[in-house]
Amino acid sequence: MKSQYKFGLIVGVIGLVLNICVAGFMGLCGPLVSLLAGGVAGFFAAQQEKVATKGNGAQLGAVAGTIAGALVLIGQVIGGLVALLLVQYAGLKVPFGQVPSFQSDPSQLVAYYLSGLGAGLCFGLLGVVLAALAGAGLGYLGTPSQPEIMQL
Repeated sequence: MKSQYKFGLIVGVIGLVLNICVAGFMGLCGPLVSLLAGGVAGFFAAQQEKVATKGNGAQLGAVAGTIAGALVLIGQVIGGLVALLLVQYAGLKVPFGQVPSFQSDPSQLVAYYLSGLGAGLCFGLLGVVLAALAGAGLGYLGTPSQPEIMQL
């Protein structure tokens, strides 16, 4: 398996699990998990592959970061829905609107969960972009410099 896929999947699964916990408690911090996961995946992919140019390292890192970010996006959505369930189950007050009870009108429940799903997707997509950029940047930095060969 190529290093960009391997490290993208490994770091992405770790980020997915971590982001379920983070998004369940603080939904705004999910893109930061994606940023870290993408950077780590990109750096390690470029280090292991030992490509010829830093541009190729950035490409490897971007692929690894995107894969990791996509998995973290799944964790963001799951964590966001878990947070909505916890808020609804505990009967917590929110700063705006009302949280519908489990016995509420089904249309209110659908709107409640669809809006949470939309917010999770929005933060998750932002995280994928950040992960790809961080992966490309750290893939670039993680590519060892090749000595220039002088031509006679």
